[in-house]
Amino acid sequence: MSKPVGFDQKVLLKHLDFTANQTQKYTRKEMYTILDGYLRDDIAGAKSRKNAITMLMKIWYLVDNDLLPVRDQILDQYSQLTKEERTCVHWGLTMVAYPFFKDVANEFGRLFQLQDEVTSTAIGKRMKESYGDRRRVEVATSAVLTSMKSWEMIQAIGKRTYKANEKLSITHPFIHAFIAQVLLKLLDSNSLQVEFIHHHPLFFPFNYELDVLGLQDYEALSFHRQGVKDLVIEKNTI
Repeated sequence: MSKPVGFDQKVLLKHLDFTANQTQKYTRKEMYTILDGYLRDDIAGAKSRKNAITMLMKIWYLVDNDLLPVRDQILDQYSQLTKEERTCVHWGLTMVAYPFFKDVANEFGRLFQLQDEVTSTAIGKRMKESYGDRRRVEVATSAVLTSMKSWEMIQAIGKRTYKANEKLSITHPFIHAFIAQVLLKLLDSNSLQVEFIHHHPLFFPFNYELDVLGLQDYEALSFHRQGVKDLVIEKNTI
């Protein structure tokens, strides 16, 4: 049985920003109406607009229960976040909502750790190996690539060849806590080594060193030593 794909068209940061800003104000039904009106200037076709609304709602509104608390905390502080911090949050929530996007991100991040340039052919081949050699996988791969380009996470440097843009610096302990919780979720783990989090390919567009002291204030996480050197971050169960 083929794995579901779901990510079938480009998503713009301004659309994600708008969705985030409306999420706490309206009911689910109202959100669909508001997004439909907002997207009409950018997406003329009713079907494409409906697909975009489905994606935006899945990323920001219909969040998994275990990430709802951090999503709500982010929304409470959203107007105070920098553009880089908001982009990081969009990136993390999109990976959680769409495993296909996450897998493309992981492949880019893994390859960028080995080389400076990555081809879309290499990414497409890997996605077909994981999701099947079908047209929908090609469409989804293209949608993820164009989204990442529009977010300025990757840059085209030739025909079907990309390099990573300069990493966005993330220093806010609250966003560090978000990154840690997203990785714990995506990797289906209750604990991870801090060093492993620092260099994980899933967050390849971002530069961050977890502020362990600052993170002590977040009840969702705790720290302990594993052996002499390794510091481990752990998800607290409530």
